[in-house]
Amino acid sequence: MILITGGRAQGKRAFWEKNIASGEGEPSEISGLWIRGEQTSFDECLDSPYVCEFHLFIRRLLLGEPSLNAPDWVYGTMEKRNGCRLPDREALTERLFKACPGRVLVTDEIGLGIVPLDPFEREYREETGRICCLLAARSEQVWRVACGLGQRLK
Repeated sequence: MILITGGRAQGKRAFWEKNIASGEGEPSEISGLWIRGEQTSFDECLDSPYVCEFHLFIRRLLLGEPSLNAPDWVYGTMEKRNGCRLPDREALTERLFKACPGRVLVTDEIGLGIVPLDPFEREYREETGRICCLLAARSEQVWRVACGLGQRLK
């Protein structure tokens, strides 16, 4: 897996398409293959080799959004906290790796800045960060992109 993170609108997908994806097809061909976490079902996200807006997928998971169609195993035995259905982080990351080990996953860095007053927003940032840490630990490559420039972290 390749994990790419960075601030909002920093050119993360474009960086990957232009600089890393050589040999996987033309950038215009790859652009149409991305699954957006904001809109996808759970199974589509699990199976797709190109996932962007992964942080929004986690947000929908925490909200227990019905259109996501997340299976019960995702939530494990955890109770709700601060209005969130907390996922089983290890089970989720394990399934993401098993389903598509060569996936490219793009997510916004949402943990910087002022701590939100809203309890749900704090929980969302916390869970997203912890899940991304688990993904980064197991990923083959981890990149941070700012202003369209990538820095390889792993």
